[in-house]
Amino acid sequence: MKKFIYLIAIFFISSIFISCEKDFLDSLPRGQVIAKTTADFRKLLDYVDNSRYSYSLSVTMSYVDILSDDVFLDSTKWNTYTTTNEHVKNLYVFKNTIWTYSSPSFTNEVNWNNQYYIISLCSSILSEIVKATDNLAMQKQLAAEAKVHRAYAYLLLINLYAPQYNASTAASTKGVPIVNNPTGLPPLVRNSVKEVYDFIIKELEEAMPDLPDDVNQYKHRPTKLAVNAILARTYLYMGNYAKALEYSNKALQTRSYLYDYNTIYTGTVDYYANLVGISRMNDEEMLLWKAFAKNTNTSTSNSYFILDTMSFNKLYPDFTKNTDGTLNNFDLRRTLKFNAVALNRKITTKTVIFMFNFYNSRYKTDGSAGGSACHNPISTPEMYLTRAECYARDGKLQEALNDVNAICVKRYKTGTFTNLTPADFQNNKDKVLERVLLERRRELYGKDMRLFDLKRLNIAYSHNLGSLKIAVPANDPRIVWPIFTPYIEMNSELEQYDRTATGVKYYNSQGVEVPLTD
Repeated sequence: MKKFIYLIAIFFISSIFISCEKDFLDSLPRGQVIAKTTADFRKLLDYVDNSRYSYSLSVTMSYVDILSDDVFLDSTKWNTYTTTNEHVKNLYVFKNTIWTYSSPSFTNEVNWNNQYYIISLCSSILSEIVKATDNLAMQKQLAAEAKVHRAYAYLLLINLYAPQYNASTAASTKGVPIVNNPTGLPPLVRNSVKEVYDFIIKELEEAMPDLPDDVNQYKHRPTKLAVNAILARTYLYMGNYAKALEYSNKALQTRSYLYDYNTIYTGTVDYYANLVGISRMNDEEMLLWKAFAKNTNTSTSNSYFILDTMSFNKLYPDFTKNTDGTLNNFDLRRTLKFNAVALNRKITTKTVIFMFNFYNSRYKTDGSAGGSACHNPISTPEMYLTRAECYARDGKLQEALNDVNAICVKRYKTGTFTNLTPADFQNNKDKVLERVLLERRRELYGKDMRLFDLKRLNIAYSHNLGSLKIAVPANDPRIVWPIFTPYIEMNSELEQYDRTATGVKYYNSQGVEVPLTD
């Protein structure tokens, strides 16, 4: 079928007609790249202007953690997900059939589509940039940046659409297609999980030598620092803790800054609306800028990162309650990251919303010009907590707690946090690790990383919807996102991951098991 293919990318992609039987690949940015100099390709790779987040190389995914225990939807909110967002409703209750809405205009699933868009664009750049010989050093750097963006896209895809990496089964477990020559119309066969991870690591290792160490001004441009951070995350997801420790250490050796939350709000009240605004360009914790984006069938992160107040208080328990109902909050993440505690120092609603990364909250300096973006950078706190987890698993308990302490002393009201020692946990390795992982969940809340942690940590959990409790076994098939049904229909070789052999169970308010609805 014929379809009009276009890519707006700083003047350097031409619009053309392409006839193609592979409709999925029709949506990718094939075209004749007419950039000829390294300056042209620099503009192409810097395509991150605020008005077009949906086509930025820095765009991440949306609704990932709707499958995690970091999200609570009541019946009213759950019922708002209709038409092109109907899959969100189905994911939350772990149905087998997710893509229940169909319409001639509903032709793309943005998480899959956006990441393969990035992959295709980067592949086109890598194919064409060899012709830009005016500055060979810059040519190598730009090619390296493209490889980093491509590797990061695959890291997101493999963790959302495939089972958790397991060294003993990764070679035989279906992952996602590696499509690095989209103009050749390759068959969309799912490569193994091992092949995808091997490709990610290869891309990052090849890119490393040709990148600058660290760049402050342009946070969207990959650097050696960013590559070290992505490799640390990659190896953590693989369960290779020695390598994750190595690369998180390298990242922190270059940048280890942590904001003191006592200094990031104005006035005397620690309240999210009083946050001092910053721009992505001067965020000192940021190692590589990434952002969510709102599209027709997705949404901003603060529309679904919702907790009921009981779960919120359990996750962030460092507060006391006065007789008049007001709260003394010690952990500033309670008041600065969420809209939970009102100016009167009370919690007056049944649910709380994560607000911190939204464009008119912490990143208000970028303002509404940022569209509806929610900033989701790779940052120093993640590296501290990755390193802490690796230390704890290796029995280096004080080193692990040193990293936890470094974060907490900057997140709690001055004078209210006491440094932790192994003795506080009876010198028990498992208890220290538990505290590290709890701190990881608290600090990284709202970054759509919890689902991936639930997978790698093999954790069972549950969702609630009205009187219904939905129990989810660890690494159940239904915590793997299914591929958009039209993609399967148009590409028979693109097999769907089997979600039928599930252990998900529904229970009513009396604790009696009731049949699954699908």
